[in-house]
Amino acid sequence: MAALIGIASATGLLAVGCSPSPGRCGTCPTASFDLHALDDSTVTWSIAGEPPQTVAALVAYPPSVGQCSFRYTKGWSINYSSPNQEQVIPGFANIQCASTGGGGFDMGVRDPSDFRSWQAGSWQTAAAKGGVIADVGPSSGLGCNGLYFDGMELTVTVETAAGGALPFPQVVTDDFVRTFRLDFDTSTVTPANSRGETCASSISAQVSVHLTQTAADYVVNPNASCGCM
Repeated sequence: MAALIGIASATGLLAVGCSPSPGRCGTCPTASFDLHALDDSTVTWSIAGEPPQTVAALVAYPPSVGQCSFRYTKGWSINYSSPNQEQVIPGFANIQCASTGGGGFDMGVRDPSDFRSWQAGSWQTAAAKGGVIADVGPSSGLGCNGLYFDGMELTVTVETAAGGALPFPQVVTDDFVRTFRLDFDTSTVTPANSRGETCASSISAQVSVHLTQTAADYVVNPNASCGCM
């Protein structure tokens, strides 16, 4: 899944070099954060002219034929002493849908921003470069299987916004909760490959994921090693 590896590199997950124990570059307290999908998430998708199919819930990875799964690669908040005291490295949600004959897709959606700053309400934002990408199954007959959906409109609807951010070492308040829905439709943009060349893709996915995180999803390691730049 080269495209999904690329999203991890783009967010800095591969470059920071965090370690769970102190190293020669000193100590940078680090918090990981997780995100969970709720049962009423939905995906409607079609690949290479197949009839559209809809799932009304996301399962654990890997999905069986006719299912879609959810995984989340954790994000990180790193407390540097200088020059910027805190750096947030986004995580990304992975939505994988399986269809017959090895089709389907594996999609990565990078966190739009720091969840801790979100307030209740709804807004739209354009997917950043590399913010939504997908690998498409070999049976789809596409010329370029790594698809980038840069500029696609994402709709965020925050239902619960309790608590907020705190400085290290706590990171969030004890009552912290963010529950929200993320909606998008890949058919509203023309995907491109990593070089920006248009892909003649027949993938269509209408995604509505219901997501949540609490204070328990923020885990602080006060003795994490700073990455050597």
